[in-house]
Amino acid sequence: MFRIWATAGAPFACMLAACPAQAAEKIDFNVPAGSLDMALVRFATQAKVSIEIGDPSLRSVRVRALQGHHTVRDGLRRLLSGTGYEFRILSGQVVKIMPRRHSRPSAQRPPPEPASPLPSPPMPPPEPIVVTATKQNTELGDYPGSVHLAEFDQAQSFRLGSKGSEMLLTTLPNLASTGLGTGRNKIFIRGIADSSFNGQTQSTISQYLGESRLIYSAPDPDLALYDVERVEVVEGPQGTLYGAGSLGGVIRISPRSPKLGKTEWAGSTAVSLTGNEIGGEAAIVGNIPVSDNSAVRIVGYGIRKPGYIDDLERGLGDINRTAISGLRATLRLEASDDLSFDLGVVGQNTASKDGQYTDGSSSGLTRKSYVAQPFDNDYRLAFFTVRADLGAFDLVSNTSYTDHAIDTVFDVTSPTERVPLVFKEDMNVSLLAHETRLSGSGGAISSWVVGVSAARNVNHASRFLGSPDDPAILSVGRSETLDLAGFGEATANIWKSLSVTAGGRLSYVRQIDEFKAPVEAIKLEPSHSSFRLLPTVAISWKPVRGIIAYYRYQEGFRPGAQQLVGAGTQTMVQRFEPDEIATSEVGIRFGTKPGARISGGISYAYTRWSNVQADLISHEGFPYVANLGSGLVKYASADLAWRPLDNLNLEASAFLNSSALDRPSPAFADALENDLPNVADSGWKISGRFEPWLGETSLSVDAAIGYVGKSQLAIGAPFDRSQGKYLYTSLGARADFGGWGLSIDAENLLDSRANRFSYGNPFSLAAGEQRTPLRPRTIRIGVDARF
Repeated sequence: MFRIWATAGAPFACMLAACPAQAAEKIDFNVPAGSLDMALVRFATQAKVSIEIGDPSLRSVRVRALQGHHTVRDGLRRLLSGTGYEFRILSGQVVKIMPRRHSRPSAQRPPPEPASPLPSPPMPPPEPIVVTATKQNTELGDYPGSVHLAEFDQAQSFRLGSKGSEMLLTTLPNLASTGLGTGRNKIFIRGIADSSFNGQTQSTISQYLGESRLIYSAPDPDLALYDVERVEVVEGPQGTLYGAGSLGGVIRISPRSPKLGKTEWAGSTAVSLTGNEIGGEAAIVGNIPVSDNSAVRIVGYGIRKPGYIDDLERGLGDINRTAISGLRATLRLEASDDLSFDLGVVGQNTASKDGQYTDGSSSGLTRKSYVAQPFDNDYRLAFFTVRADLGAFDLVSNTSYTDHAIDTVFDVTSPTERVPLVFKEDMNVSLLAHETRLSGSGGAISSWVVGVSAARNVNHASRFLGSPDDPAILSVGRSETLDLAGFGEATANIWKSLSVTAGGRLSYVRQIDEFKAPVEAIKLEPSHSSFRLLPTVAISWKPVRGIIAYYRYQEGFRPGAQQLVGAGTQTMVQRFEPDEIATSEVGIRFGTKPGARISGGISYAYTRWSNVQADLISHEGFPYVANLGSGLVKYASADLAWRPLDNLNLEASAFLNSSALDRPSPAFADALENDLPNVADSGWKISGRFEPWLGETSLSVDAAIGYVGKSQLAIGAPFDRSQGKYLYTSLGARADFGGWGLSIDAENLLDSRANRFSYGNPFSLAAGEQRTPLRPRTIRIGVDARF
């Protein structure tokens, strides 16, 4: 007979039997599937109890995972269900595990027929997958549209969190990105890509951290994703629910929430090797109760990404090192069972020493530049969220404020004169956003949501040109956008398995632009206002449980603006038109029933995009905005997931994309290539995850291989450069030893130098070839712990 004791420091004076209140308390369990003896070890540690076992054969008994909030009694019943074992809470300090007993015959009467064992309580059915980005908590099996989800346990978030948005790009299908570097990229969804260059045009996607909007007219902040438990990508347009700037869709990142009444600490550290350059990272997560009904959750981290580009002109190696540091903190107050408040802050500083591009057409990791081209992205977010259960409906209200400082330097030195010159752009974006919504269901209306939103985005941009020490000012611009809207969407069951979804959003947008040149202020239209109605309609059919076929029509838009053209005294203001998008999508999704071993889907989207806005660069390298014309995007995708064993998951996905300007504006009518930029014509990915047991150690092994097809940098010579056509590979493993884990991961196993992105410096792009190669083979070794 042996005992499994709770973690050190648990007060034995207050065990199960001695403290009934503890036995009735709900505990957050996370016990993985595996052998019963190891599952009981995890159970005892997490419940802070001692367990007495009298049967050494438990090692050969396999059990399912136990997750969620349960009392000790309920958790044991679920864990032991179907194993042939039962438990007894003793009068002392322990729980005893024993084989389930059969009924005993009476001595005063003839033996009755042998009694069967008492039936075990059934295992709880798996919970359905809920898509929170629909703002109605719609089950995946009911949503009439394309959506992709990825869930991460804490160990996975420690392993992958330092990769930031790259973690999403390699995990979720149908995402694409530019390749300028950490904190300066643009992400695209479903082939809706406007430009490979950064500027002040509103993003084609909406990004959210929980309920808070991350960006409006800025590049992806590329937040490290430590302690994130879920990411959802809802393909667009999503104009009805999310308004302007959601042409391609929505990315919603869900961090772990504070837990009341429970102190937890976890952390990780790792070293990495890229070529001969060493990098590293460290992260810590703390959950700290403040009172009986409040707790704070804190995430802090520091990351150093190795460089791998050598500058031959300056004689420097590994110039493109990147340092990232960040903090995230959320305070939760639960005023009652039906009312909670979240108050939080997010901060991250990203600093790159130099650009990550090479020059020339070879695969060498070198270039020549005369001055450093650093980049800084400092991101700040504060938010306040209220959630209330009002009986017939739920209320969610969020207010957030973002301050985003982005500083960029490019080398403008002439190769013939060799006098160091730089172009410098200092951009500061502030975003104040609010949304309040009500959602519910009942009767013929299976789900509904109504709400109001407001956003005020202010973009300051100062541009300089001259010597690196004291460049002269070129222009100062300020653009302000006020976006007010009311929206609603509802789904009604009209006949058996047939449902209809309809909704709309009425937006009012006002824009104010101000420009100053070195000599005088520029006269321009003081403000511009417009109203916009964005409808959506969908019909879905569920012939059997777990299968849904659907058709959906959605619209989206981005407001136009004004821009400064020219420099010095030769300046003028030009207005460019808003762009509009309309998408029809058909698809089928299967395996949405909880616990399904095979799941997947196929979809096809046909998009008409009018007056495509794009941030472009002139032949001299200066940024400007233009309407490219109108185009068509045809996008087909398929994905399949198979779980042949409880501990083995296999996934595959693929897409085909056709996008082109079929009605180009006059400035682009003569372009030889009219494909929209930066989204590959095709791509695929195959991945797998195996979670065996090696003795008493839980292992996880995962591998992936994918292909990104051909795309082009931009429309029109000399920027219609080819890029893409490469494989990406990864392999990793982690051993879990209970309170801590050891992991090793390898990226770019083939050490490919393929060209991911054909751009690095706008001022030398027209004169020669530029390449952004894949990061060379990188090995990471990490340790994580929970204490």
